Amino acid sequence: MAKITFDQLIPLYRNTAFGAGGTADRLRIVDDAMLETLKFINADDDAFRDSGVRIRSDVDKLVTGGEVDLEISTPRTGLGLLAKDMDGVIAAHLHRIKEPVRYYAIIERFAYNDATIPDSVAHYRTVLKLVHTLSEAAAFVDPHQAEATFLGPGRLRIPILYKIADLGGISAALVDELESFVFEKIHKDQKTAILASNVIELCRNQPESERFRFLLTHLRELVSKTQDGYRLFASEFSYEKIKTKTEEAINDYSNKIHKTFHDIQNQVMGVPVATVIVATQFKVAATCGVEFWANLAISIGATLFVLLLSIAIYNQLLTLTTIDDDLKRQKEKLHKEYAVVAAQFLLLYDRLQRRICLHRWILRGIVIACWAGVILTWYIFNRLTAPELSACFV
Repeated sequence: MAKITFDQLIPLYRNTAFGAGGTADRLRIVDDAMLETLKFINADDDAFRDSGVRIRSDVDKLVTGGEVDLEISTPRTGLGLLAKDMDGVIAAHLHRIKEPVRYYAIIERFAYNDATIPDSVAHYRTVLKLVHTLSEAAAFVDPHQAEATFLGPGRLRIPILYKIADLGGISAALVDELESFVFEKIHKDQKTAILASNVIELCRNQPESERFRFLLTHLRELVSKTQDGYRLFASEFSYEKIKTKTEEAINDYSNKIHKTFHDIQNQVMGVPVATVIVATQFKVAATCGVEFWANLAISIGATLFVLLLSIAIYNQLLTLTTIDDDLKRQKEKLHKEYAVVAAQFLLLYDRLQRRICLHRWILRGIVIACWAGVILTWYIFNRLTAPELSACFV
């Protein structure tokens, strides 16, 4: 048989006039869905027990648009939580650490799934985010007692005690800043250790029952000290290590980039020599004689030379692309893992990428110039050689 749900009870709570003590008085039945819920509660014993709703008016008053007297008490625990206000929501220890799955606060007129969020609920959710962040730095968190234990320079226990009125000054932006800092993957263990030490240092002289409230009022100080502590750690631990690794990588990449040109240097240096040969060795060939075959050999040789040089340059361009891709991966890794000091070294990688770009254009320019020379060679061949090529093979 169907069970009553908390979502069915929420419209009843919204349309009930509660007394000063949070006790129900009169309910106005605004639609058929609410009427069906009331009839279901009135007819089904399980629904009556689970809902905590007792209808005191006669059954004939259960009509849409009518009003009925009723008593509303807390529903079954597994169904949801009905509280007088948000302080009633956090009365349970667990709810100071984790928001209830389903609940309704009478004074705030707020249900857990409402789109419009009152300030008190927004502050409550912000402090839950803070508790979650601090829990990452705590050695142990007892949700049933709402206590966090921190280990560092000593041991400190912090009961998570607060009222909604204590949360008025909490800054959501500051909590988000601390959360982003702690949950960033790089050096997470070191960050949480620094945070734990600062929590202990900040709260050790406060009465145990006031420690969490003290953290709330000194949150900016806690965040600043934690970030400063990490910057000191990062600068001492990472700078020399990154500097050494970066310098080694830059030298390695520089050698690789230089090698892409050095490997074809002899072929490139042969281009001027080939140009001189082509320019000086062509003869006027009126017949299919020695001059004709010499001109043909020079033209074919120049073409083969440029073709092989183009293949070699294409291979070097592929090598430069591979080096450039690797440089980009190294830059991303440096920025992700060592964001604090990465900016000081990224300029070196940018210079290498500009050098790669320059080498690419030089190699492309050489290829273009060589093929222009090939076209010119065959043009000269045609101008100086009278017989048709096919006639000399007959």
